Amino acid sequence: MAISGVLDRLSSTLPTLANSEARIARWILENPQQLVDLTVKDLARITGSSQAAVIRLCKSIQVSGYQSLKVAVVADITREERPPTSRFMEIDPSTPLSRSIQSLKRNTIMAINRTLNDMRENDIDTIVQRLKKARWIVSYGIGASAIVVKDFQQKLWRLGFPVFFAEDFHVMATIVGQLTADDIFLAVSYSGETSEVLELVQLARRRQAFIAALTRFDRKNPLSRLADLPIYVYAYEASPRIGASSSLIASLTAMSALLFALANTLAEEAESKLVDTLEAVRPHRVSPPETAEDTDA
Repeated sequence: MAISGVLDRLSSTLPTLANSEARIARWILENPQQLVDLTVKDLARITGSSQAAVIRLCKSIQVSGYQSLKVAVVADITREERPPTSRFMEIDPSTPLSRSIQSLKRNTIMAINRTLNDMRENDIDTIVQRLKKARWIVSYGIGASAIVVKDFQQKLWRLGFPVFFAEDFHVMATIVGQLTADDIFLAVSYSGETSEVLELVQLARRRQAFIAALTRFDRKNPLSRLADLPIYVYAYEASPRIGASSSLIASLTAMSALLFALANTLAEEAESKLVDTLEAVRPHRVSPPETAEDTDA
């Protein structure tokens, strides 16, 4: 799968780039349609930088080269999705509720689309194979990220894969402290800066476990730097905010994509387990009360 969502990567990493790379990134974001016809030499001349700076920029956003960058930009242009031009506000009494709801809807849909567009099939397959072969599957997140982990845990249990997760950090430390190279640790943190998550990831690295991460794209993101394989989430959150919104929905969607891929490699076995687990909880579903029409029938 070709890399996509490259304009989001450029926008996300812009504040951390060196001056010469930042000039190139800013020009591409402002003139994506014009990039297609430019050589590396042309782009360097227009932005007052160097060809080496263009190549460094490609590496900063994890694109294999200049041609791959152009292909990815074309893909983004084709989708015709651009980042919001104004900041979304959750708390703004001057804005009509209908407009706020539409902004929430737009930001959420955009976050889902961009997160899924950036996911690479090879990365998904790698994680799926690690999950299937793992001796232990361990996952951890705090706050809104814990919601993502709990959803992931419940769905993996239904597919017959026990997942270790506890909200108590000390319990998690005792679990991660027993990991081996045959295990997988999935860390979830949109910011990538949560200290408890990073501490467990470092412990998992010392135990030589494979580390996957669900986090935002930023070349200085501590979690993505520590992970063997990061999956990136793109979101536009309000500031100040009541809590995680589009980042939470996008993270849940990314996890669902991983789970769909896993389930489809299990075929009939997955379907059988899903039926068994559904039957196990069916007695606890309350039937709707009969109405007069039902009685007459």
